[in-house]
Amino acid sequence: MKRQFHITFGHTKDHSVDYLIGILQDTRLTTIQTIRKLTTAQIDWQFAPGWNTIGALLSHIEAIEHFFRIEFVLGRKLTAEENDFWTPALDMGEHIPKLMTGKAIEDYIGNLTTSRQMLIDSIRDLSFEELTQKIDGYYDEQTGCNLAWALYHMAEDEIYHRGQISMLRKLHAAQQIT
Repeated sequence: MKRQFHITFGHTKDHSVDYLIGILQDTRLTTIQTIRKLTTAQIDWQFAPGWNTIGALLSHIEAIEHFFRIEFVLGRKLTAEENDFWTPALDMGEHIPKLMTGKAIEDYIGNLTTSRQMLIDSIRDLSFEELTQKIDGYYDEQTGCNLAWALYHMAEDEIYHRGQISMLRKLHAAQQIT
């Protein structure tokens, strides 16, 4: 897949949704381009105890996407089963060992592709009003947020973690030299 260096408009009810989808698609494509040649050894490598692994970060990106889609787009809480399934990847920390699975990069890419498509499908028909309606309960100190910000924040989080992935790749390569 190649990056497109323009965002197309006119595919949804509202151009702001087209813009958001363009950002989400480019963010994910760039993440996939960054990780597509990783080995399982790189994915599960840990610089030091307690550090994130690339696999943990990829699982986190996927989990956050499902969380934001369910909580903010669909407007419901995670079920007990969903919460049990996604909590390790959402929280990471003490759960990092559970996220070191030996999965191939193709599995991560497939999961990331599926989760992004599910999100895009869920926002495609949103109106401007739905995108900008106040959501209470998220960061209450700032009087909540709106869906547009929540989805921007999700993309921002992915980009931040992609930077961590790049750093871990460099640390892994440097360790292999010594």
